[in-house]
Amino acid sequence: MLDAIRSNTQSFLVKLAFGVIILVFVFWGIGSFTETDSSRVMAQVNGEAILEPQFYKRYQRIEQQLMSQGTSHQQLKAQHLGRLVLQNMIARLLVLQEAKRLGLSISPLELRRAIEQNPLFLNDKGQLDKASYERGLNALRISTVDFEQQMREELLYDKMLELVSSTVWVDPALAHRRFQFMFEKRILDYIFVPADDFLNQAVVNEDEVKKFYDEHTVNFTIPKKAQITSICLSPDKLVDPKTISLEAAQKWYAANLTKYTQKEAVRAAHILVPLNENATDEERSKALSKIREIQTELSKGKSFAELADAYNQPNAAGPGGDLGWIERGVTVPPFEEAAFSQDAGVVSKDPVSTQFGLHLILVHEKRPEKVSSFDEVKEELLKSMAKEEGRDKVSEVGENLLEETLLGKDLDAAAARYGLKAEKSALLSADEFVQKMHFTPADAALILSGTPVDTLLQAGDDVLVVRVDSIEKESLKPFETVKAEIEKTLREQKAQEAAMTKASELRKELKNGPVSQEEKAQRHMESTKAVERSGPVEPFVENQDLSRACFDAKAGEWLAQVFALKKIDGTRGAGIFHVQAIQQASEEDWERIQSIMENGAAREAGDSIRSLFIEQLLKRAKITDVHFEKADRLDG
Repeated sequence: MLDAIRSNTQSFLVKLAFGVIILVFVFWGIGSFTETDSSRVMAQVNGEAILEPQFYKRYQRIEQQLMSQGTSHQQLKAQHLGRLVLQNMIARLLVLQEAKRLGLSISPLELRRAIEQNPLFLNDKGQLDKASYERGLNALRISTVDFEQQMREELLYDKMLELVSSTVWVDPALAHRRFQFMFEKRILDYIFVPADDFLNQAVVNEDEVKKFYDEHTVNFTIPKKAQITSICLSPDKLVDPKTISLEAAQKWYAANLTKYTQKEAVRAAHILVPLNENATDEERSKALSKIREIQTELSKGKSFAELADAYNQPNAAGPGGDLGWIERGVTVPPFEEAAFSQDAGVVSKDPVSTQFGLHLILVHEKRPEKVSSFDEVKEELLKSMAKEEGRDKVSEVGENLLEETLLGKDLDAAAARYGLKAEKSALLSADEFVQKMHFTPADAALILSGTPVDTLLQAGDDVLVVRVDSIEKESLKPFETVKAEIEKTLREQKAQEAAMTKASELRKELKNGPVSQEEKAQRHMESTKAVERSGPVEPFVENQDLSRACFDAKAGEWLAQVFALKKIDGTRGAGIFHVQAIQQASEEDWERIQSIMENGAAREAGDSIRSLFIEQLLKRAKITDVHFEKADRLDG
């Protein structure tokens, strides 16, 4: 059992799942690892349980995330996503246990900084406040206590793995060799034999067509389909803002006054001369000299924006040194004090020193604090309150509509009573219900099962009441309707086989070494542009086997293999390829991306260290009651 876990720790989908799981964990949560319910255990890790609700929530979120990125349910099933999720949860729990054993923890400041990175919790000014935080948590349907506990666990997990890989060192020569390997290019000569040249010779008889039909019925199967009527329980529509009393709205306004307060702010720009806090006297003197030079240029009439663009380093500010609107409490104190004490249109007389360096500050505009009146925000406020009340009514209204649905009542009339609308779908297959309406595969299967849908279904971010109106059984397209299509396919296959045979015969005539211009003209050879490693060989559609083979060969060699190819314009045929030249990566390019390559090598080394660390935890751990059979059922 442990071998199965260990053997997958390096696989691609595990790495993919790790990344997605982290994303889902931060934004949605999976419940605390410390809950106990022995009857619903998925695994015991050193005596600590992973429970079914935790596992199912995580699985659903990861499944939806991957499918939204274009991964099909069949691909996830083939990769045994359920097992991968459970394996990953076990590994994560081991890391958390080790972090706690070593006495690591997450401070309130670390937690706040992490929450401030999530735009879901920020107000329209990009700041975290109590009201925006509560709105974000309500949208996630999670309590403050649960969310912050889960965030602490996520941050603790990251801190533990960062600690493990903090001492990684990578030889710079390794990064340079990798650069040479990655950016080396090939120029290829090729002979292309079009399949269309043999199409008229390709003959197909009735027996061949019928045999193909019988052996490929899956290609001609019309999947089971269903038509449904659904009612989307939108919180925006369940409560009319006009029904909210002014007294309740005014009370809410008073309790959330900070939400409607525009803080004092300045619109500023700066020119920054970087200077480390621990700079030497010589470095500080040079920085001051540079600032004085800039001030001299300003005094001679050069524009502040022009000098900012000339002297600011990348990412120091926007065009012209622009920093946008800055509210109190947002930037570092020395900068804030200087900017808010200046008059608009004035450049700071003396450079302002902060931990980032020396600044010359220009204040474009100043804005006093302003509190929007109740009348100014009343319409927006009433809509927000109505939506909040609507969220609370979703479950109640949904249950009432479900009852009427199961009793066979008129759904249009039932929906209208709540200001909603019943909508009919087209006939859809299981995959179409997932792709077009965003149901989970399990819910799509429920819809097509023929049994009444007696529960509310989640479709993306929406909650739906669903009634199945009709189901069409799986069927097979009649032979006569697909006969011409099969004949065309078989003729194209035979033409392609003939092109491959012709190309193979040509390949036998060719010898390694340089190809003369005379031979190129005689054999109607063409040349590619420089081909990048693992990149497409134009003008052909990407072919990984060809990309790999041309980088395995030396200059002057013909590739041994003949390739079945398709051009970008759709033309099919066979190709044989000769390595005309090898282009080495330039040292100028190395200098340009050296830091990127070295950082990438360090990250990869860190990933390897972290994987080995988890491997060691797995070897030492006592892992029992692992129920892979439950995980497998989700992949069914």
